[in-house]
Amino acid sequence: IKEAIDYYRLFKSHNSSIKVVGLFDPSIDNNGDTAFKEEGLVELLEDYNARYGMSYTLGNWDMYKKNVASRLAHKEPYINIEKTPEKQIDILIVVDQMLTGFDSKWINTLYVDKVLKYEHVIQAFSRTNRLFGPDKPFGTIKYYRKPHTMEKNIEIAIKLYSGDKPLGLFVPKLKDNLDKLNVIYKEIEELFVVEGTPNFTKLPEDPSTKAKFRSEERR
Repeated sequence: IKEAIDYYRLFKSHNSSIKVVGLFDPSIDNNGDTAFKEEGLVELLEDYNARYGMSYTLGNWDMYKKNVASRLAHKEPYINIEKTPEKQIDILIVVDQMLTGFDSKWINTLYVDKVLKYEHVIQAFSRTNRLFGPDKPFGTIKYYRKPHTMEKNIEIAIKLYSGDKPLGLFVPKLKDNLDKLNVIYKEIEELFVVEGTPNFTKLPEDPSTKAKFRSEERR
């Protein structure tokens, strides 16, 4: 939670136009960071109230959380909120929140700065799994802390919860896409070379070559 507050303040310190909101356990205990956490909670609420014209306090944190969830998911009373960007949330910083019972097709990227295991991997990654037509054919996950450990944890979790059949679960990685793109380029280049136009200055004249070119483009 301390890091979440630090992240939030880092965005603010850069005077960013990105609309950032924080959400985590609001309970105050006696672990030595009470003052820091309470100050962070109050700061989050005051900023939220000022930006969106609300009036939340620590006493009605649950209502604040519901409002954040509705705003983030574009649900009542925020249907069609995409038409008023100033009312939207761009980034939500969470600590063990929104992992179950919350889905939004508008969430497209998850940034993970903690080590997750087993069901926590599945729960967190599933926040991006609501597709949204051609604008969102898949969700994006970026993880930073101990990436090699996380890679192993992801493999173990996927194997466990998919019945060891993770078919079609992940899109091809960048290197695989680049390799495929290079192969297609070579095939297209060969079509033009055979037609006597190695520098792509004009389309091939042969109808069958044009058809092959069109089919390669679609790939």
